[in-house]
Amino acid sequence: MTSNINFAAINENFPVAGQDNDTQVFRDNFDTIKTNFSAAKTEIEDLQDNVARTDGPNNFNSSLIQNAVFLNNTETVNPAQTFEASSTTYTLDYENGAYQIFTFASGSFTFDFLNFPQLGENVAKMTVEMYSSTSTTVAFSLSGSGASSIKKNSTFPGTLTVASATNPIIIEIWRHSEGNFFMNYLGSFS
Repeated sequence: MTSNINFAAINENFPVAGQDNDTQVFRDNFDTIKTNFSAAKTEIEDLQDNVARTDGPNNFNSSLIQNAVFLNNTETVNPAQTFEASSTTYTLDYENGAYQIFTFASGSFTFDFLNFPQLGENVAKMTVEMYSSTSTTVAFSLSGSGASSIKKNSTFPGTLTVASATNPIIIEIWRHSEGNFFMNYLGSFS
């Protein structure tokens, strides 16, 4: 990006000491200075609005970050949520973070998928950690997601049962196209 500030247009040798100076050159210099201040204001406001900051959060609005090197980065963990009422549908909201933790009361629970990107050129991934003090079944629904199927890996149980308050079951979920969600059963961890 090239700056529109044109400092070279200012006549730095004016006024000339000891002689009668033309007022038009004064006016031209002030007009050039004013034009440069206006250009600087526009460019600074663009930087304030559109450049990544190191002193606060950034929203890149789905812009591509390319050829970056990451070191010592983490992902946001959505604070643990406890669900008491069974037979109710809850949401796995992608906008709540890439790692989410849930604790269930006994019974059965269903999750809908919410806010997962649907574009084919990107992939959205989420890891879910689940606990329950008694045997709880967890199911997944495509209602409202726009997807047509959930594809599960061969180790994914037919019925997902969470039955420990201390040893979580962890699954991964990802989506890269409108039609499918993919689920990977990582297992029960003790």
